[in-house]
Amino acid sequence: MRGVMPARINAPMSDANPLENALAWFTSAPARWRSDAEAVAEWVWVVLQGDFADNPTTAQTVTGGLISMIPLVDQLSDLRDLVANVRALREDENDPWRWVALALTLVGLFPTLGSLVKTGLKVVVAEARREVYRVGKLGRRGLRTLEGDGLWKATSGAVDRGVATLSVFFSSLPMRKALAAQRVDRVFQYLATELRELAAGLDTAKLRAACEEALATLDDMLRRLQWWGGAMLKRPLGELIDTLQWVHGRLDQGLKTVTEPLSYWLECVARRLEVEGDMQFRAMVNAKTKHDDVLPPARLSSSSEIESIRRSCPDWVTILPRRPPYPALVVPPKPPAGHFDIGPEESAAVRGVFKTFSGVVVPDVLPPGARLVRVVDPRSRDNSPHWMSESEFHTMTSKEDWRAKCAVWQSWNGDGEYVVYVVPPGDGLKVWRGRAASQQLTNAKGEVVTSDSGAGYWLTGGAEQIVVNPADLDPAFIGKRMKTGWTYADADRDDLLHPIGVPEVRNMWGVEER
Repeated sequence: MRGVMPARINAPMSDANPLENALAWFTSAPARWRSDAEAVAEWVWVVLQGDFADNPTTAQTVTGGLISMIPLVDQLSDLRDLVANVRALREDENDPWRWVALALTLVGLFPTLGSLVKTGLKVVVAEARREVYRVGKLGRRGLRTLEGDGLWKATSGAVDRGVATLSVFFSSLPMRKALAAQRVDRVFQYLATELRELAAGLDTAKLRAACEEALATLDDMLRRLQWWGGAMLKRPLGELIDTLQWVHGRLDQGLKTVTEPLSYWLECVARRLEVEGDMQFRAMVNAKTKHDDVLPPARLSSSSEIESIRRSCPDWVTILPRRPPYPALVVPPKPPAGHFDIGPEESAAVRGVFKTFSGVVVPDVLPPGARLVRVVDPRSRDNSPHWMSESEFHTMTSKEDWRAKCAVWQSWNGDGEYVVYVVPPGDGLKVWRGRAASQQLTNAKGEVVTSDSGAGYWLTGGAEQIVVNPADLDPAFIGKRMKTGWTYADADRDDLLHPIGVPEVRNMWGVEER
């Protein structure tokens, strides 16, 4: 970073000094755009403020990310963000959230990270860092300790926004070309792998080394700016140089308190990126299709299931002329204070789900580390209300056993896969638990389907089911989908056109095709 000649800062671009060229890019941009409206100048200013702009648009964030990929310009962007960090720490060095913000900046300075990983990480970090400062301003200043689950809980919403911005960023023409050149076809999985490696090797010494190198570079640049800028800039630049020296003497203690939470946070971000990658990369191939351009469903339609059962009633379906063994609740349970509602009202978090319970249903809070299982098909979403405990899942000996005890018709869920959710650290997960109600076969109009004798077709139910509020689930704690070993739906019996995915098993979060 040494040897920059101030007299040539506005000289024509050359290959002799890349830092000078990068600085010239910043200084000459307004001149190139001078003919445009004042709004354009303001827009560019927000972009060039970087991650600390209060409310940047998606377009501004994407543009800032693209700018940061230019060699040397990305280093200037890092130094600009470092200045904001050290100024914030000078105001309150005891606020761990401000040390987290500094550490989030520093991980983007690691020399082992490629430009693609740095840029992708910075887009997510930009949202998270703004949230970190917001949380500090809302009254969490002065905290002496900070745990990883607290950091993730405070920033998970911001990470979601960052991931959404990343999707736009990676779909831009420059990024598509860059990804093609680097032969990266599954960019979210690629980023997740790199972040996991980063989290595994993260320690205070690496954060300190990155910070010291950046501080030394910034100090050198500021001293040169003192000379370039004349008397008016000497005082503010001198104060900033003093602040850099002040922060340098406090690095060990400050960074030590946030290294472990940051490592935990990176692991959570990596898992969130994997889920996003799965959502964008699901496929169905090797399927027996009737038309080349039509992909078959992974579950039976209601009419096909009725036809199949009437033709040959399977073992998991029971024909009953009278009341089922586990009748559904008629009156919803009253939720205690702070618990979500499962009643019929519009305001209920999971409206009408009480009807899937039989007998006594109780509100509960699952402790951190509790493991839930949901059986799914390739079209089912992971974040649905109905789950079971992992121990209950392991009592299911077959697909037939699961369908009968959990009362799940083929038209509701084609099965074949399952997913595990681990309750994250914190206050636990609010749930309702009780026996699954018996379910009677009905047609698409809700009319009861009966046998020739007039009896109904039933799935008996009786297994313990757990209902969650999908809004309480965090995608960072959802496991990768695995196969049940039960095949998809009942392909042999019903000639179901079922998928073999490429990749075979992928998470689905948020949207279900039904």
